[in-house]
Amino acid sequence: MIKIYSNLTDFVADIIDEVKLFILDTVVTTDDIGSADIVHICDYQQDNAVNTCTYLGHTYKSQTLILNSYGKLQKDRYLKRYAKLSVYHCMQEITHKQLPWGSLTGIRPTKLAYDIKQKEGSDYQQVFRDILCVSPEKIQLVSDILSEQMGFREQNDDKVDLYVGIPFCVSRCIYCSFTSGVIDKLKLQVEPYLDKLIEEIKFSLKLAKENGYEVSNIYIGGGTPTALTCKQLQRVIELFDPTCEFTVEAGRPDTIDEDKLRMLADHNVNRICINPQSFNDKTLSIIGRSHSVQDIYDKYNMTRNYPFLINMDLIAGLPNENLDDFVYSINETVKLSPHNITVHSLALKKGSTLKEQDGNVYDDGKVAQMIDYAQNTLYNANYRPYYLYRQKYVSDSLENVGYCQSGAQCIYNIDIMEETISIMACGCNAISKRVYNTQSRIERQANPKDVKTYIDSFDKYMQHKRALFERK
Repeated sequence: MIKIYSNLTDFVADIIDEVKLFILDTVVTTDDIGSADIVHICDYQQDNAVNTCTYLGHTYKSQTLILNSYGKLQKDRYLKRYAKLSVYHCMQEITHKQLPWGSLTGIRPTKLAYDIKQKEGSDYQQVFRDILCVSPEKIQLVSDILSEQMGFREQNDDKVDLYVGIPFCVSRCIYCSFTSGVIDKLKLQVEPYLDKLIEEIKFSLKLAKENGYEVSNIYIGGGTPTALTCKQLQRVIELFDPTCEFTVEAGRPDTIDEDKLRMLADHNVNRICINPQSFNDKTLSIIGRSHSVQDIYDKYNMTRNYPFLINMDLIAGLPNENLDDFVYSINETVKLSPHNITVHSLALKKGSTLKEQDGNVYDDGKVAQMIDYAQNTLYNANYRPYYLYRQKYVSDSLENVGYCQSGAQCIYNIDIMEETISIMACGCNAISKRVYNTQSRIERQANPKDVKTYIDSFDKYMQHKRALFERK
């Protein structure tokens, strides 16, 4: 366990995230500077700040940061940034690690790039390179994504996307930390949950209409929505009469059949996800998938008979997989030519079986080789990256990237990652976000994480949602 002390209490969580880029042990805060392993001090006087970080007898002291020309929000942004940088440089000088994303710890590097351009009036590439220590390869990736988002990224306070969560799966993957449960063990909860979920969807559609919001995109995720029976899933799908982008995750091939596909197509669903994760039967068994590689081919070919845009997910760094295994999965996916391919770097999340079994992410460069191969292969196959996000405790400090064929961008993915459109989220563990673009702020409201609390506390949380989205 590593103890850290910082006198910038408002930003101590961000400073801890910086330390965790380098140290896989547990990092905790302490109020006792004498017992701390890592000490960060910000000397902040008369709008000037100097950051000092000490660890293992090594001290890094930053140059003076002059803040007197900035407003409070900008001051806080720079204070946090340079506090983290002082820790980053101290840790890097001791460990000699070169991290692809430099000092960045946030989920949304592309959003940061937009903010640097729009709010700071600076060249984000120069800031990424010279201040935040991001590698040239990742700067180019960000640049490519921003180019692919042109014409699709929209800042609009009068639109909302609607998210619907189905918290059931046919089995639990060992890397999953979501609150979804195995549907065969929760059969008695399914219908009561759907009753309340349908009530919330109707409530949300009415709330949007009453307050002048246009429903821009609809995304039904999970869990695995297609773990429901066709009749159960139709109860949710038929609530919508969309002319917009309408996505349903059918992530498990063993949950897909002709009746569900026909029903989805009849109700104007136009995007679907079929997620292999790996084209290795042994790996699928290890990670807890209840389908075979042949199921992937069979259900993908079945789905191509319908007018859906198809996304397929793969994960780099799955247990017992080497570079050759991952190369095979990428190559097989490209042969199938889905409209979108999302490549994830394995993250060991709290609450997952894999985290309990392993405890550490891979940081030996193996996953970085996989990600590099995926990017090069997908570029050569005329796929382009259009959205990106990062997670904590991710292998080789990498990222997750969505690639698409020309014009096949999923707008909901762009909206939720860039946080430019409000999200009305329905279901347990769903988080609604109201985005105020003109005020540069976001307000959030989370539903309960488990099915029982969601059902029992339904009316209270609908009041919270109304308060969040009502026009004052």
